[in-house]
Amino acid sequence: ICLQKTMLANSLRTTISKQFNQKVFSKYYFSTYNLNNEKKSTKLWGGRFSKDTNACLKKWTQSITCDSNFVPEDIWGSMAHVTMLGRQGIIPIEKSKQIAHALKNLQDKFNNGEWELGYEQEDVHMNVEAEMIRQLGMDIGGRMHTCRSRNDQVVLDSKLYTRRRLLELREHTVNAVEAFLKKSEGQLENQMVSYTHVQHAQPVSVAFWLSHYAAILLRDLRRLKNAYDTVDHNPLGAGAISGTSFPIDRHLTKELLGFQNVHTHSLDATSSRDFMWESLSAVGMVSGTLSRLAEEFILWSSYEFNSLTLDDGFAMGSSMMPQKKNPGALELMRGRCGRISGYVSAGFTMTKGLPSGYNRDFHEDKEITIAAMNIINHMVEIVPSLIETTTINTERMAELCFGNFATATELANYLVAKHDIPFREAHHVVGSLVGELYRSKQNFSNFDYCVNHIQNTHKINAPAEEIKAVLDPKTVMLSYNSLGGTGAESVSQMLQTFESDLANHKEVLKQDNDRVNSALEATRNISQECINVNTVKELDALIAKYSNPK
Repeated sequence: ICLQKTMLANSLRTTISKQFNQKVFSKYYFSTYNLNNEKKSTKLWGGRFSKDTNACLKKWTQSITCDSNFVPEDIWGSMAHVTMLGRQGIIPIEKSKQIAHALKNLQDKFNNGEWELGYEQEDVHMNVEAEMIRQLGMDIGGRMHTCRSRNDQVVLDSKLYTRRRLLELREHTVNAVEAFLKKSEGQLENQMVSYTHVQHAQPVSVAFWLSHYAAILLRDLRRLKNAYDTVDHNPLGAGAISGTSFPIDRHLTKELLGFQNVHTHSLDATSSRDFMWESLSAVGMVSGTLSRLAEEFILWSSYEFNSLTLDDGFAMGSSMMPQKKNPGALELMRGRCGRISGYVSAGFTMTKGLPSGYNRDFHEDKEITIAAMNIINHMVEIVPSLIETTTINTERMAELCFGNFATATELANYLVAKHDIPFREAHHVVGSLVGELYRSKQNFSNFDYCVNHIQNTHKINAPAEEIKAVLDPKTVMLSYNSLGGTGAESVSQMLQTFESDLANHKEVLKQDNDRVNSALEATRNISQECINVNTVKELDALIAKYSNPK
């Protein structure tokens, strides 16, 4: 019986792909029997095992749910790898071209929803390889994994995925910066009160407040670009841990996969995940920025503040209280920042005690990265519409400037500059005035009281007109034209700088996008047309036609 089944498996090798589905294929092709008629492992890697994976472990060890996010990247990596194998003569051209062509078609089928991962194999890598063997037979499809390990394959997929999501995030962040800068237009002379400790601080322009978020997000863009550059090193060819004895060309796969550099050291390439944690740290910074934005919008859109009015499209109602207009989307933005912070912490904790080399713990980095990237991309994507549709209640903002002594600092500055009073003494003079007005439920709008306090109580010969001027929030706001100040001149200069910085980010982002898109298109074109080549020279010419390997 054992001999009969072995002969059957051999006879089905070249025709099984069209006659059996994946389940039957696995049963008859990958199953072998020992002399005691004991069934061995059905896994592609199961040669040294006497039995299959325990059924209770299948759900625990499978990564199909996670890996479904990486299918296009995994197939792209295999197309580049097989093209390189054929060009280097590691596998015959007549076989490499069939694999590459089949992979390109499989990627198309997946993109069109016509193929999906199965649970017979535990991950995307084994699914794709099994499909190639099913379609092409072992003699052709079984050569695809030559001089490659899942250890370099999984980190390749992770890098390609992370790179793609970082490009998306950078694009969304650019759009958010543009929204803040656009909203700042026409707001240079509209005043509002700023806050420290959630207490009134000094009068600033609305443009000054809005543009500070642009400044933060521009720094976030720099961090995201730095993380992108760390990710953008090709690990393919590192093998399991120490490279290979085959004459591979890692620079060719670098070009075909659109990487800027090669991740040279094989042990480092397969066992390091700092590229993910750097990316997630940058993501955490972005989410922290937007969580603070959400908090301000939540507070300032409340009845008590009434500085902002959220568009109805960005609010939610109550199932019981008909009057409610809740900032639910902003609360989710604030809350999900906590989840992202948790993912960052989980990543560092997961890897802090691992020995060098690949460890299965690394599966979890994919789960963490996918979850964080999904949240942050959705979060940043909604910001432009939020900013564009929110109404700034400038009259209410101006009213609040007078309500709680926001110009007190400038009154003290005036006493220092015009009357040669030490700042600490001027601080006391103004502080005592504020205390008296507060206890009598008044504010700086009572100019006569202010003038009397300074001239008569503290015997300072300050003209009433000058005192009145330094108590006016708008006058004070417009006078702060030091570098980085809230005055119209200073803010205008900053806005010009931000526009220039943003233009530079756009150009760099375009270059990164173009490099990746061109590489994917080149790899797909080579895989499509290589079916017609018959020699290494012809394949080399085809590669040169679509790419520029160095």
